[in-house]
Amino acid sequence: MKLRKLFAGVAAAATLLGGMAFGATTANAAEAIISSTTITVNATDANQFYTKPVDTADLQANLRMFKYVELAKYVSDGNTGVELEGLVSGEAVDAAFAAAGYNDQTKGDSLNEWAWLGNTTLTAAQTTAFVNALKDLAVTDITPTASNGGKTQTFTFAEGGLYLIVDQSGKLVVEDNDTHKLVWNGNAPILAGTAITGAAPSVNNATGVLAAAGVVDLKSSKEETTKAGAVTWQKVDKNAAALTGAEFQVYEGDVSGLSADELKAKTPLKFNGSNGAYSLPTANADGTYPEGATDTLQSNAEGKYTLNGLKLNTTYTVIETKVPTGYNGTFVGKFTITTGATADAAATFAGKDAWNLSKDNKGTFQVTNVKNITQLPLTGAAGTMLFSVIGLLIAGAAVTVFVKSRSTKRALNA
Repeated sequence: MKLRKLFAGVAAAATLLGGMAFGATTANAAEAIISSTTITVNATDANQFYTKPVDTADLQANLRMFKYVELAKYVSDGNTGVELEGLVSGEAVDAAFAAAGYNDQTKGDSLNEWAWLGNTTLTAAQTTAFVNALKDLAVTDITPTASNGGKTQTFTFAEGGLYLIVDQSGKLVVEDNDTHKLVWNGNAPILAGTAITGAAPSVNNATGVLAAAGVVDLKSSKEETTKAGAVTWQKVDKNAAALTGAEFQVYEGDVSGLSADELKAKTPLKFNGSNGAYSLPTANADGTYPEGATDTLQSNAEGKYTLNGLKLNTTYTVIETKVPTGYNGTFVGKFTITTGATADAAATFAGKDAWNLSKDNKGTFQVTNVKNITQLPLTGAAGTMLFSVIGLLIAGAAVTVFVKSRSTKRALNA
């Protein structure tokens, strides 16, 4: 079979998968050279190949896992032509060729399915179906050799041929810290052939083959998230002196108006950290959190709490669940934090407790604890409530005095 016909059928795969790429350069050799055993894969971002951010000091560390299957080997016709000799068979292969359109009506004069593949131009949908039917045959481990800062990976095989290389690592969180999250989706299967030189007629870029023989541009996609800047508040007493020993829980969304029973149906967020410094971790696929994560926040020695890794442009509700020893547990703080639309945009705090305990104090958001009702702030709703309570106490005392005076008068008249 002539080389031009062989590679006409696979050119479409290169544009779809970044993966099916046969190529040859024009030469006047008496016989095509099929001895090359490497396939080079290039990426626009080195992290496409890694399970963690690429370590430029050790490019072989943290590589994704790949497996491969050799689908067919090259066979020279003794001149400048090359043919494919299939090495796999079975139901998966039959299904792959059926999905690619190979049947009694389409195979024409081709002696077998591999010869037909070399003379057929597949559509994008046919190529995808062909690869998907075969990818489970990739069971042999292979580790590429990294270069070019990790953007280039070279796979080496025992002989020249047509290979299917399949990324086994799938979708991965490559990086997740307080300011940034990077997720790379699994790489598309790489259906590629090792280079052939000295073949005639040659196959060039005009047929859809990539720039160099045996070279593939990797296809993948990423999900990148920028996180909000750090947010901080402080626990203080009525004189704005720092307090320790209080505990808080955080909920996503504004749940400040819910009753205690309604709040029980909500799940507080869990954070990594301790002693006032906490980071919002990424939940596992099943919704659970990494081991050690806590939903109870405690302060540092200055009574401060700092949260990192919150989502941009999102409202969170912070509720005090435990007051310091010696302070009144009836009067607890509650407030919301709304993060900015960008990482450097300031968050907005808003007090939500009825006692006006949570408020800004000269640029520092503070939550006050009190020991008794007389220490409550005397402004806004809290002041109104305080005076109402005092009024009720006075009224109650008056009633008590009246009742006792009536009892005393009756006793004297008896």
